[in-house]
Amino acid sequence: MTSTCSFEFDRPEEVYYSGEIVRGRALLNISSNRSVRGVYIILEGEAKVQWNDDKNSQDFHHGFYFKGNQSYLNHKIRVFGSGDLTTGIHTYEFSIPLPLECPSSLVMEYGKISYVISLLIDRDDPYNNLFQYPLTILQNYNLNLSPELMTPLVHEDVKHLCCWFCRSAPVFYTFIIPYGGYAPGQKIQYIMKINNQSTYDVDGFEVNLRQNINFRAQVPQTKERKLEKTLSHSLQRMSVRRLSKKSFTGLLDIPSVPPSSRYEGIILVQYFVSVIISMGECHMDSEFEVPIVIGTSPFPQSEEDTSISQLFDTENFGTPHSVSSDQPPSYDTCKPPNYEEASRFRPRYPMFLPTAPPPQPEDEISALFQTDTDRRQDIEAPKDEAKPYGWSLSS
Repeated sequence: MTSTCSFEFDRPEEVYYSGEIVRGRALLNISSNRSVRGVYIILEGEAKVQWNDDKNSQDFHHGFYFKGNQSYLNHKIRVFGSGDLTTGIHTYEFSIPLPLECPSSLVMEYGKISYVISLLIDRDDPYNNLFQYPLTILQNYNLNLSPELMTPLVHEDVKHLCCWFCRSAPVFYTFIIPYGGYAPGQKIQYIMKINNQSTYDVDGFEVNLRQNINFRAQVPQTKERKLEKTLSHSLQRMSVRRLSKKSFTGLLDIPSVPPSSRYEGIILVQYFVSVIISMGECHMDSEFEVPIVIGTSPFPQSEEDTSISQLFDTENFGTPHSVSSDQPPSYDTCKPPNYEEASRFRPRYPMFLPTAPPPQPEDEISALFQTDTDRRQDIEAPKDEAKPYGWSLSS
């Protein structure tokens, strides 16, 4: 019979945030008496990247493995000195603080950020015993401590079709997001305004929430590799006819994902809202992206939040509105990472789950056309008691 070890923590879900203290105890079951030089509890956190160069690469290092390593945490506690460990169960309590700069746990194709708590039996013979248990650590990113992220994001541009003497009249477009930061489980509301003064029809547009992860290797030379993934998708097929203007609204769901990286490292997580406007016929599409932040604690939002409505220019865009929002792909059906497949641990990311549904975009738009009497009646009408928001863990 071999010795075993289990870990118990001060919370049912082994998810901790940077700056917190990991508390718990290790239960070591010794099958037979043995002489040891010491027993240690170790909490380690590190990032590793690794990939092989592309087969068709012309790089001098073709065929080499690019690797990188960065350590974030290595805390070691001696819980038993030299002597004899007797048969039976031994309990060792631990309390280990996490640095504020610890990045979030992550397991992807080209690398991972992992945290492991271990119990090491340093034996007199050369065969030490090591028992390990993986943890999910999330970098604390409270959006309420970054008030600049409450500023609406606005992208405005103008495009001319064709060129030279065939150059068309301009196509103006404005893309608006009410906040610069969100949390998993929330929905990103957006407004797209298109003023088509050209003689060509605009065929529609699509909006995507994208996750970009950058991996940086250090050996045999510094080299970077990116992994891009579409998390949520919204497609608007309604065209904007020539010499007309329209406004559109939609929603993007934010699935269970790690927060944005706050510090530089060999693995960097970023998020963008990308937009592709189809200019139709043989014209080149117009593309742009807006960077956003995914945090761990959202801004307080309620059904009375009309910030997106206040950004809407009703004087210049009084045409009918339409809403189009496709459901995002199922995040749970994503294939598991193939990096170090022997380790099946996958981090768990909490999702922000409001008990009341978010305001629908059409409600936001209709509020713009209310009269002063309507607004006064809304204020005098009794309001339902606000419901609390909750959290849920997702693998």
